[in-house]
Amino acid sequence: MSEKHLMESLKSLLKEQKLAVLASLHEDEPYTNLVGFVATDDLKYIFFVTPVATRKYSYLITSGKASMMIDNRSNDESDFKDAMAVNATGKVMEAEKTDELKDLYLEKHPYLQDFLLSPSSALMRMEVKSYIVASRFQNVVKIDM
Repeated sequence: MSEKHLMESLKSLLKEQKLAVLASLHEDEPYTNLVGFVATDDLKYIFFVTPVATRKYSYLITSGKASMMIDNRSNDESDFKDAMAVNATGKVMEAEKTDELKDLYLEKHPYLQDFLLSPSSALMRMEVKSYIVASRFQNVVKIDM
């Protein structure tokens, strides 16, 4: 797969999928959660929302490191040749809920408006360090950002 085609496939996957598995770290133990996410067009940032009174928020603020897995599997045998999975790694911090970022998030997740706007929720920003793209089950490519 050419680099251009790979980037197009990555952008398409991040645009189409609504949920990701977020992995945070606490005392060298991984902790995972499902999150609704949105990526910027340049793929440098991924945003998601979390209540501040959660382990997830506490772990992210404490370590600042996270990984996010986004995939298009269908839980079918065809996934072994057709599914694509992406692992994004990077630094996470709380972001200001600017109008621009709220619009970006709500364009993809309009049904989460109350959740996003709640004073008890934080908008989190992952600055992506790299993407590891796995396709055709064992074709793995790393993209540094």
